[in-house]
Amino acid sequence: MQEFITNSEAETQALGAYFAGLAKENDFFALFGEMGCGKTVFVRGFCEKLVPEARVSSPTYTVLNDYEGKTLTVHHFDCYRITSEDDLISTDYDEIIKSGITCCEWPENIIDFLPSSYWKLSFSRLSDDKRRIIAERIEP
Repeated sequence: MQEFITNSEAETQALGAYFAGLAKENDFFALFGEMGCGKTVFVRGFCEKLVPEARVSSPTYTVLNDYEGKTLTVHHFDCYRITSEDDLISTDYDEIIKSGITCCEWPENIIDFLPSSYWKLSFSRLSDDKRRIIAERIEP
């Protein structure tokens, strides 16, 4: 387990880019934390490294944004509005997470459907700009 403190959006984005550098095909990043704690900013930095042409925005209303690069796709789920297994199945979630790399906001809403191995990142807001991110690799 590692703890990171970021003091600005730019630092949170840079942390996303750092984790993108660690990512491998089919990795899943579960981003836990309340609204406004930096999850989408993290994904912006993550994509900046892997799919620089991507325009990252929160998929709160669409549930999924795909950012397609030349060699891989970053899938960006927001499960805030997922309230049932049927809602999740309707997104083709099971198939989507088998390709590319997935970043998932609000994974607590689909906890029973997370892959057996994933990165767990827990975000908390310490002040207007300051965030604590605790990262750990979950393995079976």
